Amino acid sequence: MAKKEDNNENIGGNDGTLKELRELLAIYENIPKERRAALIEAAKREAAGDILTDENIEAEKKTLLRFFSGVKDNRKKKLIARKVNEVAFQAVTIRQAKKSLIVDGLQAEVVNGKQHYPKENPAVAIYDKYCRAYQSNIDKLIELLPPKEEKAKSALASMRDDIEKD
Repeated sequence: MAKKEDNNENIGGNDGTLKELRELLAIYENIPKERRAALIEAAKREAAGDILTDENIEAEKKTLLRFFSGVKDNRKKKLIARKVNEVAFQAVTIRQAKKSLIVDGLQAEVVNGKQHYPKENPAVAIYDKYCRAYQSNIDKLIELLPPKEEKAKSALASMRDDIEKD
């Protein structure tokens, strides 16, 4: 009997954690197999932290600002920096909303007393709204590129197209 208690302690640390793990296992077994991989990915993401983080936004900003390194006009640089801040936030938010859609689906069942009805996942509206704004802002950034930056224009356009495809 002492051996079993040692295993319980190693698995969960205490009886409350072990009970929670058993509950999670029971829920997991009832989930269709095709949805389990997405659930596991979401759990890993949750354990590692969200996608919508300052670090991810900063990384996106750096990627975008590289395209504008040749801009000399300080007023134009300030305008570009503000627009890049918005676009970076939008890009990361779109990724977060997309993950939510993949994991949670387009609809969720809402329980209100004895009533059960489907409701649209709020991530659907966020994804749609941010994709439209992102595309518009990327187009504006493309217009702000120096005339000789054809490669940068193509790269920004492909980033815009990648978001649309996702």
